[in-house]
Amino acid sequence: MQSLDAQLAVVVSEGARLPLPGSGNTPRRHQALSEWGARDLSFARLAEAHTDALAILAECGKAPRGGALYGVWASDAPPSRVSCERLQNGDWRIDGIKPFCSGAALVDAALVTAHHADGVFLFDIPLESIGVTPQPSTWVSPAFADTSTTAVKFDGVVVPDHERVGDAGWYLSRPGFWHGAIGPAACWAGGAESLIDAAAVANRRDPHSRAHRGALEAIAWGLRAMLDQAGSEIDADPRDQSESARTRALKLRHLIERACAEVLDRFARATGPHLLAHDARVIRQHQALSLYIRQCHGERDLAAIPADPDTARERAPMSSVGERFEAAV
Repeated sequence: MQSLDAQLAVVVSEGARLPLPGSGNTPRRHQALSEWGARDLSFARLAEAHTDALAILAECGKAPRGGALYGVWASDAPPSRVSCERLQNGDWRIDGIKPFCSGAALVDAALVTAHHADGVFLFDIPLESIGVTPQPSTWVSPAFADTSTTAVKFDGVVVPDHERVGDAGWYLSRPGFWHGAIGPAACWAGGAESLIDAAAVANRRDPHSRAHRGALEAIAWGLRAMLDQAGSEIDADPRDQSESARTRALKLRHLIERACAEVLDRFARATGPHLLAHDARVIRQHQALSLYIRQCHGERDLAAIPADPDTARERAPMSSVGERFEAAV
């Protein structure tokens, strides 16, 4: 298998060919992301972020930096928070520490959210900028250890105004925000399918193992069907900014997370301990999937799905980037 760097270089050269969300072929986009997850979840995690960045820039009518591998760094975890202020010459100053920056030592540029009195702004920042410093890693899990995920410090980073992506609040209010939230779930699905395929190859023939394999094959069909259906719905109304786009993303992420959890459970019961003890690729995918699906926030997301019968049918927007981002990513 190609090295992670080599695989990412291919994504940089070919990533623009992936259909954009809502472009009329969103099921194919979901299928490609799932195939990346089946290949390698570390690769998929970084490649999905790069293609998400391309989609965000396209939605804003901006071109990406030539030959750059992108990250999307939008997480907020108190007390860490990145802020921005407008300078007299119209440029921006960025300060603070951004947690969970995947690819901090691998990407060339990142789309970074920053807080301002007027709302949340998004900036296209090259990692070679003065004042951008990845922090020492505290990552101890073997899952995603090769993705260089760490906090990044922004210390007086000056960003020209033309590298601002949208106005205040645009990143969170654009139609593509909830469409893009399905991308990681497509990668989860691919990781689950790689384990389902490994169980089929192991082919233990006792009736109980066959029953678990049958259940796994049914889950694989369901994962593909859900991603195709979501893609078709997005293509039917690509500019949808309503409640339906948000709840679709949350419902789908929940269903795929639950399906992946069942795959993780049934896989060991279908194959026994051998693959999880001796097969390096299976171990890598199993560990990564267990961690990756934790980007789904479980009951917090489920509680956000039903309409409140005591309020108007149109839901008030979430109050902060932290609330809204963490519901989606």
